[in-house]
Amino acid sequence: MPAKNKVSKTEENVGEILSKSENFFEEHQKAVYYALIGIVLLVALIILGKNFYVDPKNKEVSEKLVWCQQTLEKDSFQLALNGDGINSGYAELVSSYGITKGKNEAAIGAAVCCFNLKRYDDAIDYAKKVSTKSVVFEPAMVGLIGDCYVEKGDLKAAAAQFEKAAEYDNGVTAPRFLKKAADIYLNEFKDNAKALELYQKIKDKYFDSQQAADIDKYIERAKM
Repeated sequence: MPAKNKVSKTEENVGEILSKSENFFEEHQKAVYYALIGIVLLVALIILGKNFYVDPKNKEVSEKLVWCQQTLEKDSFQLALNGDGINSGYAELVSSYGITKGKNEAAIGAAVCCFNLKRYDDAIDYAKKVSTKSVVFEPAMVGLIGDCYVEKGDLKAAAAQFEKAAEYDNGVTAPRFLKKAADIYLNEFKDNAKALELYQKIKDKYFDSQQAADIDKYIERAKM
C-alpha cells in the first residue's frame, strides 16, 4: 500500500511539472516560435554565406596564392609580399581574405618575406596572425619569431621562443629549435646547466635527428 501511494505521489509531481510546462508554452508561445524561427534563419544564413561568399573567396585566394608562392620560390621577397601591380602579394591577401582558409598561408608567406627583407617587427606581426593547429606550421612560425628576436638582439626572448617551438610534437623542428635555444644559453648566457639539459634532450628524445649526429661534443662543452 505505501508503495502505491509513493507511485501516485510521483505521478502527481510529474503531472504538475508537465502542466506547468504546458502553461509556460501557452503563455510564451509567440516568443518560443520567434526564437525557433530565428535559429532556423541563422542556420540558413550561415549555409548561404558559406556557399555564396566563403567558398568563392576560398577559391579566389587559392588561385592568387599560386603566383605569390611561385614568386617567393624565386627569392623575390618584395614582389611576393607587395605584388606587382597586377597580381596581389601576400600582404594584400592577409588583409582581404581574413575569413578564408588561405589566410594562414598568406600570413606565413608574408612573415617569411618580411624576415628576409629584414623587417623583423612586421615578420613577427604576420607570424602571430597564423592560426593553425598544424605541428609543422605552428612551430615554424614560433621559431621564426625567435629568429627575428635574434636579429633584433633580444636573445632572452629568442631562447624562450625556440623552447616554445620545441614543445610541438614534431621530430624535425623540435631538435632544431632545442639546439638553437641551447646554443644561446651556452654561448651567450653562460648557463651551462640549462644548455646541457636541452642538448641531453636532443640526444635522448631525438637521437635520430640531424642535430643529434654531433650532439655529444656540445654536451661535453656544456659540462665544462
